[in-house]
Order: sequence, then C-alpha cells, then structure tokens
Amino acid sequence: MTDQSELDQLATAELQRLQRQHRGLQLDLRGLLEEKAKRLKKQNHMINVLQVEHQKLKEEIKTLEGGTHARKNTYREKHLGTLQGQQADLQRVLQNERTNLWELEGHIRKMEKEIDALRRNEVPDNCYKDTICKVQKSVVKLENRLDVVNKKCSDVLTENSKMRDAINHMLQDRANFNDMWQSMVTQFNEGKKFIMDLIDQSTLAFDQREELCNKLSVLKDRNENDKVMHIQEMREMQRRLEHDAKLQKFFDIKGQKRLNPELEQRELDKKQNQKENYERQLLEYKEIIEKIKLLYGEEDAERLVAQFKRQEDENFALFNYVNELSHEVEVLNDSTQELQDEIERQKSEQTEKELKLKTEALDYLNAEKERIEQLAEETREKKRTLSIRLEQLLKGIEDIFRQLACDDAPILNVLSTKTFLTVHNVKLFIGVIERRVNLIISAINIEDNSNKILARKDRVPKFNIRESAKTKN
Repeated sequence: MTDQSELDQLATAELQRLQRQHRGLQLDLRGLLEEKAKRLKKQNHMINVLQVEHQKLKEEIKTLEGGTHARKNTYREKHLGTLQGQQADLQRVLQNERTNLWELEGHIRKMEKEIDALRRNEVPDNCYKDTICKVQKSVVKLENRLDVVNKKCSDVLTENSKMRDAINHMLQDRANFNDMWQSMVTQFNEGKKFIMDLIDQSTLAFDQREELCNKLSVLKDRNENDKVMHIQEMREMQRRLEHDAKLQKFFDIKGQKRLNPELEQRELDKKQNQKENYERQLLEYKEIIEKIKLLYGEEDAERLVAQFKRQEDENFALFNYVNELSHEVEVLNDSTQELQDEIERQKSEQTEKELKLKTEALDYLNAEKERIEQLAEETREKKRTLSIRLEQLLKGIEDIFRQLACDDAPILNVLSTKTFLTVHNVKLFIGVIERRVNLIISAINIEDNSNKILARKDRVPKFNIRESAKTKN
C-alpha cells in the first residue's frame, strides 16, 4: 500500500507539473499573440501612412516637374529611395515575425498532443495495484530461482577450482623436479671441472719444477767452473810466490862474502868437482844430443831444444787438461748424484701429494655421487608418485568429459587432429567441460525445482526490494 500511495503521489505531482507548464505556455502564447497583434497594427498603420505620403510625393513630383525646383526634386528623390529601403526592411522584419509566430504555434500544438497522450495513458488504481502485485510475485519467484541456480553453480565452480588447484600443484611439482635435476647436473659438471683444474695445476707445477731444476743444475755447473778456475789461478800465484822466494833466498846467500879459507878451499874443491861433473855431464849431454840429432835427423841444436820445449809444454798442458777434466768429472758426478737424489725426493713428494689430492678428490666425488644418486632416487620416486596421481586426474577428467558427452570440435579446431588428454591440452578439456556444465545447468527445469523448494514456507527467502535497490545504486 505504501508503494501504491507513493506511485499515486508521483503521478499526481507529475500531472500537476504538466498542467502548470501547459497553463504557463498558454499564457505565454496569449501574451505573444497580443504583442504580435499590436506590432502588426503599428506596422499596418505605418504602411498606410507611408502609402499616403508616397501618393502625396507623387502628386508633388507631378506638380514640380516644371524645372524650377530641380534641386528639391533630386533631394526628394533621394529621400524617397531611403524611405523605400526602410519599407523593404520593415517587410523583412514582418516576415521574420510571422515565421516565429508560426513556429511557436507548432510548439503549442505539439505540447497539446503530449498532454492528450498523457491523459490517455492514465491507468486506473485497480489495474495499477494488480500490476504491482504481479510484479512483486514474479520478482520473488525469479529471486528464488536465482538462489537455486547460484548454489548449484557455486558447487560446480568449487569442484572445478579444486581440480585446477590439484593440476597446478602437480605441474609445480614437475617444475621443481626439473629444477632439482638441472641443479644436480650442474653440480656434477662443476665437480668434473674442479678435477680437471687440479690435474692442470699439478701438470703445470711439475713442468715448473723441471724447469727450475734445469736452471739450478746450470747455475751449479757455472759455479763449479768458476771455482776450478779460481783454484787454478791461486795455485799459479802460489807457485810464482814460492819461486820468487827461492830466488830471493838464493840471491841473499850468493851475495854474502866467505871469510873462512878452509871453507873457501872446500868450496873450490867442490866447484872443481862440480866442474868435472859438469864437464862429464856435458860430454854425456853432447853424446845424447848427437844421438838425438841422429835419431831426429836434425843438426841444429836450437831447433831441437825448441822442439823439445814445445813438446814438453804440450805434454804439460795435456797433463793439466787431463787433471782438470778428471776433477770436473768428479765434480759433475757428485753434482749429478746430488741432483738425482733431489729429483728422486721431489718425485716421491710430488707423487705423495698427487696421490693425496686424487684420493681426497675421489672421496669427495664419491660422496657427492652417492648424495646425488640418493637425491635422484628420491626425486624419481616423487616423480613416479606424481605421475601416477597426474594420470589418475587426467583419467578422471577424461571420464567426466565422456560422461558429459562434451563436444570435441573446439579441441579439434585448436589441435587440428584428434588427440588424447595430456598435460599440455588439459586446459582445453577443462574449458569444454565448464561450458558443458553451464549449458546443462541452464537447461535444467528450474521451475519444477523452485516449486518444490517454495512448497516449504521456511525455505522461501525474504527479500526487501528497497534494500536491494539501494545496494544496487
């Protein structure tokens, strides 16, 4: 009843507003017509006056055509032209006013037609009340139907969301497995690279050690040679010093005077004996020289002496050279033995280090291999379980697809060939299932279900039209 009274009030208020507007338009039209009539009267009076003046002017022109008033005639002709122009302007203004009046009359007729249409469309109170009751009943019925459909649709959407979450979870597990597998392969490659780096470093260290050993041997040889040369020079200097000391001693002894006659006699005897010995030796030497001359076939003694000295010098030089070579050989043998001992020691140390590094690297790699194999086995087991779950879900989706008798035309349009349900095209099947479910829900006989639901009074929802309208606004 309150709604009906409000609608009645709105209708009466609208009618009163239109009536007031109509009366205002009628008053405006009446005033406008009166004003236009007054203007027309004034304009007609002005036209009559102008026509009378025009007639008078014509008569005056006829009377003044004699020529005495030529200037006045020209002035009057000009004045007459201006008056004619004013008359033409007044005619145009009059025509515009008539056009405006005609348009205003058209608007008035249009408003009268609208008022008549509103009066014809007025609805009686009884019909208006019946219409409102029918509308309220239909609104309640449709709201109940909407509630039922929303509940069913919510259930279906909930199941679909659960299935989507499960599929997304399995896809995420698969991606995690791929990431873990890739990381393990990367770690294995890094371990291999680390081993190769260790081998390269050990090879480089061994080459550097060999090079340093060679340089050390060269330096030792050079040092030994310098040492031998220094020893030889020292020996030569020592020999010269001893020779100089002997000469000095000899000259000192020879420079002393002998005062003892017995000693002088003894010395004379000694000298005589020495002279005899020298002569005898000289004879022997001459005989030897003669034999040498006969042996060598050389008569010149000086040449023989020079050849003999040269031969003796060569023999002495060879003797010295052989001594030096023997000494150098001994030094080289000693240094070679030391170097061999050092090399053996370095080789043993290097072998121990390499063996230790290889053992540590092998232990580390074995531990990493066991850990990676264990992790790979766990990931394979997870993958196996996830694959089984994924196959079960795909099989369930395929069974739902077949039970609902879904149309596979959209899938064929996308894939171009008939294919089975896989992880890659599962979204297409789910989309087709959703569309099929929506079609089934829309095709259900909602009216029968709603009648069954409305049979119970406690199941009928209470709706407030005003509150729903406010919330929508």
